[in-house]
Amino acid sequence: MKPPLTLLAALLALAPSRAAEEKPAPTITFEELAAPTSAEALAASLATAPDGTLWLSWIQSTDGETHALRFSTFDATPRKWSAIDTIAHGPNIQMPATSFPALVIDRHGTVAALWNDIHSGALFASSSDHGTTWTEPIPWTVGVYKVGQFSFVCLADGRILAAWLDDRGNSSGIKVPKLYSRTITSLVNLSDEVLDHPDTLIDSSVSNSCQISLTAFPDGGALLAYRGRTDENAHDIRTARFDDRAWADSRPLNNDDWRFLAGSATGPRLASDGGRVAAAWFTAATHDPRVLVSFSPDAGARFLQPLRVDHGKPAGPVDTAILHDGALLVTWLESDGSAWLCRITPDFTADAPVCLAPPRAPITNDPTLVTYPRLALLRDYAGGKTSAQLIVAFATDRAAPLRTLLVTVPEGDLLTAEKNCDCAPTAEQLQGFPLRGTIAAIDAAHGVLRVRHGETPGVLAAGTHEFAAASDILATVQPERQFLGRIERRSDGTWRLFDVRLFVEPPQK
Repeated sequence: MKPPLTLLAALLALAPSRAAEEKPAPTITFEELAAPTSAEALAASLATAPDGTLWLSWIQSTDGETHALRFSTFDATPRKWSAIDTIAHGPNIQMPATSFPALVIDRHGTVAALWNDIHSGALFASSSDHGTTWTEPIPWTVGVYKVGQFSFVCLADGRILAAWLDDRGNSSGIKVPKLYSRTITSLVNLSDEVLDHPDTLIDSSVSNSCQISLTAFPDGGALLAYRGRTDENAHDIRTARFDDRAWADSRPLNNDDWRFLAGSATGPRLASDGGRVAAAWFTAATHDPRVLVSFSPDAGARFLQPLRVDHGKPAGPVDTAILHDGALLVTWLESDGSAWLCRITPDFTADAPVCLAPPRAPITNDPTLVTYPRLALLRDYAGGKTSAQLIVAFATDRAAPLRTLLVTVPEGDLLTAEKNCDCAPTAEQLQGFPLRGTIAAIDAAHGVLRVRHGETPGVLAAGTHEFAAASDILATVQPERQFLGRIERRSDGTWRLFDVRLFVEPPQK
């Protein structure tokens, strides 16, 4: 149980420290990892399992005519990739232009892979033994359409939400892609899922070949970002919110007003922590190529005015991650083949970008020459002086092998330097998500508090909910007392309330 919040305590926490002013700012470091393959590897993707295992997948040419979809998993203890294994191979696996294969792992450890097939549009297979064996591939859609730009996410209730583009329903000869989604209850019975779960049209006017991005929230919902297209050929980033069962109308993330006739494969990327969302994207509006990043505190309902973070001449592909303290990380490639990373502070200011790879060869407009940079969080910031770690995978041209870097972000030290005091949050202060509420009832016998509260966007809807609480909290709180605290969902689906700080009661009149 924490003491009541007072203005004096808040002011003391913000008091400057002269010693901190004199310390040089910590730096982000990185080291090259031995990549799992030295051969040509295109369309690399990273996926994180619920247990934290990181999966790297890519497409590789085996003999010039036959291609293979392959994968490797990362072991953080020896810092090495596992031996390469194969999901599928054959002459019909389509070498990607802009539509990359995708992996998703459910809460039971079942892995599913989706990739393009020359004759079937797209195929889907799964594995229940960590990738040792895979089911026979089946078509992703009942009809044979041009399907691509897949994105998967695992929802809070265990279902899988998928989004993609395909060209069904076109009456003319022009193949105009549309944006669809599907929820999947099981990755095991895939053929039944394709037939039993109808597809939902999200948007009938999207940018051709644009990659899309999904992120999930603890409240069971999700957010989708993609590049829309207006009748005037403005190709700007839009978002749509999934509320556990249905999609809300899409809305612009930012009005860049990028106008062109052909499609762009450089789509947006999303990452989330609770209801906080990071968004990064490329635009060349007004003939000024740039990488932009924005932040939403409320599950995508509002986004801040974006920051520009590139090094002057970005090539387009980006990725992003968000740390538990609110810091954002963005990666991208410059047109000279160099790879970069930028950290955005929790106060939403951009640090100086870090060069991850020097210039190699100019990147052309042919997207098949590049494996887009992909970013995955390996270890989040856990409070105090701890660091965060991430994996970055990329290749800057077709002749270059796939590279993977282990990036270390000294988050605790950076927070201390930025706030000019030794006040990085503790591990407890970073657990779960903040909640403001009022005690409605106390059930000490069952260790439960009933709390009235407003909405915590992306985490918990407004209402009255029960929370498990420790005995010291139960003994201290009283009905109708207002508080600030933190909540986290336990493995059985119930919620725990902790780090409770009661508001000081106003004096009696």
